[in-house]
Amino acid sequence: MNLAEILQQRYSKVNITKITNWIGVDSQRFDQLVQLFLQDDYVTSQQASWALSHCIEAYPSLIEPYYVVFINKIEDDNLSDTAKRNIIRMWQFADIPDTFQGAIYDICFRYLSSTEAVAIIAFSITVCHNISLKIPELKTELRLTLEDLLLKHQEGGSPAIKSRAKNILAKMKKK
Repeated sequence: MNLAEILQQRYSKVNITKITNWIGVDSQRFDQLVQLFLQDDYVTSQQASWALSHCIEAYPSLIEPYYVVFINKIEDDNLSDTAKRNIIRMWQFADIPDTFQGAIYDICFRYLSSTEAVAIIAFSITVCHNISLKIPELKTELRLTLEDLLLKHQEGGSPAIKSRAKNILAKMKKK
């Protein structure tokens, strides 16, 4: 399969599913997709980020060798919202190793108080919650921030952010 050629085609869930199925659990094929994501070509990079997030949703262990790559990439000031969204979406499905939890939590926590796109904030809520399950000391700070986020979005705010924050707060109260 020629990944670069498929990624140059029109955005299509069919193509993303085809790529995800072709990669499967093959780490070498996944690496090809990561390398295409890291290229400077805008269309290829955006499509690759979408495919990457679907691969990680299906096969979370594929992300293991790439935490540093994705952390460095998301810190790039020129990174598109699409790529940010898909990197954070990947982290939702991953069992983030202790080594990277602090850096990833900090990145996602910053997004909670930002003016980033709705999906970036919503996915960041989930990532922060998942990490707080492993690092209980973060729960109070996260709870307070989510409550503040709900207040900010009370009137005219994003339904996705409100829903995600409410669901996570409910889960936090149950524990």
